[in-house]
Amino acid sequence: MEPLYRTLQQKIKSQILSGIYHDGDLLPSENDLMKIHASTRGTVRQALDELVKEGYIIKQQGKGSIVQKSYRRTLGVLSVKGFSRIVTEKKLSVATVMIKKPVVTAWTDPFFYQLDEIEKNAGCIYLKRVRCVEKEPVMLETTFIPNLNLSGFCKNPFVKGSLFETLSVNYHIEITKVEQDLRAIIADKDSSVLLNVKQGAPLLHIYLKFTTSREHMNIYSSLLCNTENFSIGNVL
Repeated sequence: MEPLYRTLQQKIKSQILSGIYHDGDLLPSENDLMKIHASTRGTVRQALDELVKEGYIIKQQGKGSIVQKSYRRTLGVLSVKGFSRIVTEKKLSVATVMIKKPVVTAWTDPFFYQLDEIEKNAGCIYLKRVRCVEKEPVMLETTFIPNLNLSGFCKNPFVKGSLFETLSVNYHIEITKVEQDLRAIIADKDSSVLLNVKQGAPLLHIYLKFTTSREHMNIYSSLLCNTENFSIGNVL
């Protein structure tokens, strides 16, 4: 059963997103919210604290809770810098849960980007991860890398937990460009569990192709993004 504060948090968030409350609006006082939602003070305060963490409101001494929808946090993951570096630069904590460790396998057929003949014949290194920000799962990432001169890749840990850092330090491969294809989908059973959302909730599906400094070495990723609390954007 969902905690009462979480239910109240989602209700107030929906009111903000639907335009009932706008940027700069003052939310009802804790006493009024207790009466409106038949809740205890502890439930109201916990719900408001969660909305502060998510960036939907700020609390000001002597005023109360003020809607700050425009301050919703953006993750610039569509970048040659890589997820870990971008999130760290925003002074947010980042963590990765490895769902499938790197393994050599065949490309899926059909594949979501066109491969050249050398890539096709080499096969790929496949890995699957959940990327978390502030302990919240925000991205289910499936990555495919041509299995070309990457000795030890499947055995050794990533440098600083970063794929791009590992490619740079261990193999002298730099990311030079990124292409993207975005679409909206709904969460199926597996993705809803891994991203901690309800089945049928909206997700952003992003296909990425990272061009690198090495010929025939493009990195391909399929991302399922939970954008409930973090939006996705481009960073140069």
